[in-house]
Amino acid sequence: MKIQTILLLSLLGLGISTEILAGKIPTATEYRAVAKSDVATVIGRYIEALGGEEKIRAIKNASMTAEASFQGQVIEIKTISDSENRRLMQSTSVGGNVMQKTLMADGKGKMIVMGQTQDLTESATGMLTSQTFLIPELYYEEIGFKSVYIGLEDMEGTQVHKLEVTSPDGLVINEYYSAESGLKLKSSSGSAGDVAYSDYQEVDGIMFPMLLTITNPMLPVPLQAKIVTLQFNQSLSDADFQ
Repeated sequence: MKIQTILLLSLLGLGISTEILAGKIPTATEYRAVAKSDVATVIGRYIEALGGEEKIRAIKNASMTAEASFQGQVIEIKTISDSENRRLMQSTSVGGNVMQKTLMADGKGKMIVMGQTQDLTESATGMLTSQTFLIPELYYEEIGFKSVYIGLEDMEGTQVHKLEVTSPDGLVINEYYSAESGLKLKSSSGSAGDVAYSDYQEVDGIMFPMLLTITNPMLPVPLQAKIVTLQFNQSLSDADFQ
């Protein structure tokens, strides 16, 4: 956080702002721009908007199924994330046939593509760690992600706070959070493309985006993936990660 922002926040904490001292009452938008301009506050508002830290930390695992349509084919993506034991399973099926599966358990990762198995490097396996958490933002510091507040921007008519997040492996992701609701609206990783989050719905006390719009240079049109099932804290076995 910049020194100027610290000073402004100190004044606001005392109930005095520079605008009030100058005889001007700040608008709600101006107040948000000042009071929400650091990483901890942006992430904190996001966590609260989703349901609160206590409810999120209570999620030990999550099982999710998403469906998308591409060139007349139905794509089904199943994910089982087990943050308690740092395990992950994600499979992609087309027409009922599993085309790709990514697995991580016991600190090792592998990818199975069309029946061919390839072990993942230590670096690639480490990148999967964040995906074992349903809401990884709450654990960014714990898993070695660094975040920097970039500023308040306009995104298609919506005011958003932009964060630059760097993974332990050096991957840079820009994340955009609504200044109004606090919810995350988009993630962007440059050449890897964008993911837009919308249609937030409550599931067992947690707000979650039920529609993901994926834009990627490799895709001729954006791909919309709709979450059709989402369950928390299920009984899992080793077989779920094989």
